[in-house]
Amino acid sequence: MVEYKNGLLRINVTNSFWDVAWNCSFFLFMLSCICYGNFDETNNFFYYFVFFLFTGVSSIGLLLKGNIFKKLFIPLNTIWYALFYALCVSSCLWAASFYSATQPLSRILQILVVTTFVFYYIDSPERLETYLNTVIAASLYLIIYIFVKTPPAEWFSGFIGSVTGYNTNDVGLAISICLIISFYKAFVRGKYLMYIVCAVCFFTAALTSSRKALLMCVLAIIMIVAFNYRAKNYILRIFIIIGVAVLSIVLIYEVPQLYQTIGIRMDSMINYFMNDKSSDNSLALRELYISLAKGFFLEKPIIGHGINNFGYLSNLYGNIFTYAHNNYLEIAADLGVVGLVVYYWFYLYIFVKLIKQTLNGHKTALLFLPLIILLLIFEYGMVNYYKMQVHLVIASAFAASFLNDGAEKTRGKHSINN
Repeated sequence: MVEYKNGLLRINVTNSFWDVAWNCSFFLFMLSCICYGNFDETNNFFYYFVFFLFTGVSSIGLLLKGNIFKKLFIPLNTIWYALFYALCVSSCLWAASFYSATQPLSRILQILVVTTFVFYYIDSPERLETYLNTVIAASLYLIIYIFVKTPPAEWFSGFIGSVTGYNTNDVGLAISICLIISFYKAFVRGKYLMYIVCAVCFFTAALTSSRKALLMCVLAIIMIVAFNYRAKNYILRIFIIIGVAVLSIVLIYEVPQLYQTIGIRMDSMINYFMNDKSSDNSLALRELYISLAKGFFLEKPIIGHGINNFGYLSNLYGNIFTYAHNNYLEIAADLGVVGLVVYYWFYLYIFVKLIKQTLNGHKTALLFLPLIILLLIFEYGMVNYYKMQVHLVIASAFAASFLNDGAEKTRGKHSINN
């Protein structure tokens, strides 16, 4: 509320109003990360507008808490990524290409700022729920945008989602994250209408032709069902999910349109790993890049060649400026063993924490443990250290685990008092 009295202008921003403003700004920011990518980093005015809008609204929220220097602390996820950022900056000193090393620094710094504000916002189970709902809303907007912008005749042509300006694997990743959250809400929380969202996301993920997205969806569903062993009719639920999975596979292979978009790619992947190396050029190229990364790592195994220098070195080697298509080996080639330790210790920390919380019956761990496991698995085939949506998952996973720790402490105090 804005009030002018006795020559003074007073602005009273209530917490409820700030919550609405935060979620609106975060929703717009999510759209800039997953939907509107038709600009390069130098002229993406929409992204920078919503970035500064989001950081501004988040800063106001911290000021509303009062005595921020007494109440705030630096979260562990911020310390982790700040250390990684410092290592990336330092690597400019020994990088093979100083220019290449400086390229991702701005993006990494933006991730550091945004994920810190996300952690500060998610300070209660209610806000975590609101955050997840906002992610779903942005993802559904993305799906609608794709189908509106893509002519119906091209819906089943494969690799749908390129109208966003982003790689279809990144689009598939955003949609798979939405499906995982929706399935968690439906299966664990009992919000059964979310199964409709799951179906829409699965259908759209298949049309992106992203094998990683499709496998992430299937594996996440299996893990959520398997980890939720406390649920009633646990065995029956497992058989139902197995039946749905089998039905989905049958549809992919029996419906011609679905087979043309994703079935053929699944077949080529299977044939490739069955020793027919000519069946999938994409996988063959990935193997080449991975072997290059291994060679660059062995040249400088301790501190690497400098952040983002795999592309520079691969260009010198074969006139192809690319990335390793493997987060582990990209970091190993760029920052060596030091980089791998600095980056992945936090993954393992959250992984262990979420396992314990799953065993202790915390429901949110049923969502975030599969997400962290999927990142650990699929980062063998994707580079994520500079991707905003991946680090939003990590930040929200840590915030959820932090809330679970607080709930356990409160429960312990009540048991002692009683």
